[in-house]
Amino acid sequence: MTMTTPRRTDITHRALKRAVAAVALAAALALAAPPVTHGAALWDTAGHWARAEIAAGVAAGYISGFPDGSFRPDQPMTRAEFYTLLTGALGLAPRPGDSAPYAAGHWAARQGRLQAAAAAGLLDPADYGGWLAPDEPVTRREIVLAGVRALGRAHLVGGRALASADAASYPDWLQAWAAEAVHLGILQGYADGALGLDRTATRAEALVMVQRIRYALLAEVAETDEDAVPGARRYPAPGEPTWTVDSGSPARPVFSDGRHGYALNAAVAGYTLLPAPGRAAWLSTVDGGGTYRLYWLADGRAAEVARDAEPIVALAVAEDGRLWFSRGREILAAAEGGIVERHTLAGQATFGALDGAGALWAVDSTNLYRVAGGKADRYLLPSPLLARVRYVAPAADGSVWLLLRSEEMGGGVEAVRIRGGRVAQEVSLIGGGPQARTAHVQAAVLARRGDDLLILVTAPERAVIRFDLAEGAAARLVLPPEVGEGAQVVPAADGGALVLGRQGRRWRIVD
Repeated sequence: MTMTTPRRTDITHRALKRAVAAVALAAALALAAPPVTHGAALWDTAGHWARAEIAAGVAAGYISGFPDGSFRPDQPMTRAEFYTLLTGALGLAPRPGDSAPYAAGHWAARQGRLQAAAAAGLLDPADYGGWLAPDEPVTRREIVLAGVRALGRAHLVGGRALASADAASYPDWLQAWAAEAVHLGILQGYADGALGLDRTATRAEALVMVQRIRYALLAEVAETDEDAVPGARRYPAPGEPTWTVDSGSPARPVFSDGRHGYALNAAVAGYTLLPAPGRAAWLSTVDGGGTYRLYWLADGRAAEVARDAEPIVALAVAEDGRLWFSRGREILAAAEGGIVERHTLAGQATFGALDGAGALWAVDSTNLYRVAGGKADRYLLPSPLLARVRYVAPAADGSVWLLLRSEEMGGGVEAVRIRGGRVAQEVSLIGGGPQARTAHVQAAVLARRGDDLLILVTAPERAVIRFDLAEGAAARLVLPPEVGEGAQVVPAADGGALVLGRQGRRWRIVD
């Protein structure tokens, strides 16, 4: 066997590759590892314009200084470093099991950081012609695209004009994205009025822009002593009791408002409990024989209001305590004393909600209905669309959002805005992605707060989505650092969201 001695140039190239790899690894660890220095100890940030922001990022743990105690704020940041920083700041779990042909073999792909950014819609490989070139410096324009996407507003780009000293130097499409980023507070210009979108972003600039994105998505929480009781329900108004269910005997559950217990004479196979104002509740049940009953629970007495062989579907409780429900092709309103209003529809309404004026919006298999003023107006919509409806959410402007399950397995959750009987806007609320290919995304609306819906996603990974009904923007919220790692979001009794920390502390999301 003949052995050859490597040429000097081979040794040089190999040494250079090792050096480059070492530098890349050090940069990766500076972003992905726990802080090695505290913000106050970073010797090269003294007097720097971003010193406070750097200290905040290091304290929160999503970026760190280097082992020599420096931060190198004016050093360029690579694309891989940027997406690692962004996903860490937004609390996105790495997805190393997803493929990453746009950065195959790169450390950021092996860690799953780039895949997390792609799955969340922050990174679009098509922007780079299919190859990210992850070790190239990231530009301010790339951060703009990722930031607008993170805030769920990519589909809203184009409605604003860009006013900057260098606006005319950019193509129209980039001006539109930059204008949206300026409006959102992500992007600010330099002293000369230019935005410098094609400039390489320094570590300090990238960090500050990521922090603006993070702060816009940071959930507001308040510590609480409220317990997360499975099955507990409460009408969302001050002074109302929490209703609980004792299912010791599954066929004969006992419902309690803390003062009275309600046990039914008939066994039940299923039920829906909807608290109403005034320490009362509506209870819809079905027994093993297929008989449906509707009860009014108040003052320790369960009064039967309706009974039928056709399904009774509870839709919404009004502020005056009335319950809107469907029974066959009828839609009815019930009060404590019985049925007070009814309308005949084309089919059975399956989902409904009240708007701010008290009008009921409901859907059956072929129509969307608005019930108000003693009449029911209907709007014919495509049956395939209505078959996917899982929630109805009226907006303040008179339109109504329909939240839809995707047609494809693992396709996520979508929403369409209906205005004047026509689809006016379409939005993707929750993406499915590679980890959801074999099952549907599991999500439920927690609560409505003004023009926002809070949506809890439990699979393929847990998240809380804030959906702005006014503009149609959906974005994943970031939990604040005080709740700690590993905190779990669960439904609250009144439909809100509780955050359970590992040390037994609890917080309520108050967005």
